[in-house]
Amino acid sequence: MARILIVDDERALGTVVSALLAERGHDPLWVGSGAAALEAVATNRPDLVLLDLNLGSMDGMEVLRRMRPVAPEMPVVMVTGNGSVQVAVEAMKRGATDFVVKPFDNRALLDTVDALLAMRRGAGSGGPLLLGESPAFRAAMDRALRFAVPNINVLLLGETGTGKELFARAIHAGSKRRAGPFVAVDCSVMPEGLIESQLFGHERGAYTGATSSRQGHLEAAQGGTLFLDEIGNWPLDVQAKLLRVLQARKMERVGGRESVALDVRVVSATNVDLTEAIRAGRFRQDLYYRLQEITIALPPLRDREGDVRRIARHFVALYAATFGLPVTGISEEALLLLEAHDWPGNVRELENVMKGAVVLASDVVKPEHLPPELRLPEAAVPAAAPPQLTLEVEVGIRAAHIDLKAMGAEAAEKAERALLATLLQDRRMSRTRMAKVLGVDPKTLRSKLRRYGLEETLELED
Repeated sequence: MARILIVDDERALGTVVSALLAERGHDPLWVGSGAAALEAVATNRPDLVLLDLNLGSMDGMEVLRRMRPVAPEMPVVMVTGNGSVQVAVEAMKRGATDFVVKPFDNRALLDTVDALLAMRRGAGSGGPLLLGESPAFRAAMDRALRFAVPNINVLLLGETGTGKELFARAIHAGSKRRAGPFVAVDCSVMPEGLIESQLFGHERGAYTGATSSRQGHLEAAQGGTLFLDEIGNWPLDVQAKLLRVLQARKMERVGGRESVALDVRVVSATNVDLTEAIRAGRFRQDLYYRLQEITIALPPLRDREGDVRRIARHFVALYAATFGLPVTGISEEALLLLEAHDWPGNVRELENVMKGAVVLASDVVKPEHLPPELRLPEAAVPAAAPPQLTLEVEVGIRAAHIDLKAMGAEAAEKAERALLATLLQDRRMSRTRMAKVLGVDPKTLRSKLRRYGLEETLELED
């Protein structure tokens, strides 16, 4: 049972909500003014407050401002007759925890109350493990959890490999929708001609090859969260259709005539500068505003002081246990080399490096177990090379758009190739054992070796 304060100048509504909460087993208290609300918070210490925005002489925003110093951790749900999401988001930025819009559905109100009380009791979100204690990382994580509960769209910004999908999963796990599905869609790999079919679904006969009806990603995410990764890569006509669906909260399958009502929260992500894409005519401004009701910027690994050590140690323990290897830690010398690296591929690149190092180490990960580019001293770089390299980079910056995703993928591939090349130096390593250690099938391993020009170096029989 929880003590819940209802602040609303409409006695009839206060009576109805009080009865609803009492039937649920809670202890409701109704007051009709902001001054009475502040007194009730100070004397009764409620577990949760339902606060109307329009109270007359002292509006809900002012009550919230005065309430927060008295009870900073108390969940406050702003109740508003104004359906504008911007108003609700502004209330949340000032300290509200969630919002509901009048007239509200009783079921939705109770779900909101249950979710916030569970959060206050410290119930685990069941979300993914997000590693990091640096101020930059904690600020991003705190903001993600702060806006996990309300049903608003979130836009995640960050370089490739910074963990955008993990953040999206954490937001879903901390939301009222956590019992629903989490559907992740990588927009960068969807064939342009099939994007509509995969997103909205299709009916049988909608196009050549559509031999049966198919549910799209939007329908699959009903009651849950749809994660659209690399949303900046979609063509403009698909952006327009997605915008209409988000505005109307309903859609039609390709080739269909019946509308399907949607109950989906959208979390999207991109490493593209969408404001620049808007100026260049590659992204719709109205869709941008619809997707970024709240924006969270994820810091690159190079800006997360101290987190390289924490994450590296985690991956050592993880892959030692996964592979059943007696690797117990990582040396200080190796940690210093890791901290000196710029990590263009971010956490994904670091994971690849540590996975390979664990396989090579016998007890502790040392510098010799890291890829060559991480342990080469500066003196090994030719003196004449830096000026020429710097000039080429500067010309590239002036001449063309920089694709951070491509840079990160290139760094991750470089780490993967270095790992394979190092493993091939161990003449005891057969193809079968190498595939088992790396967690891939032999066919995939051979494809990777061929891709990196390493296939000829593997001569041992399986």
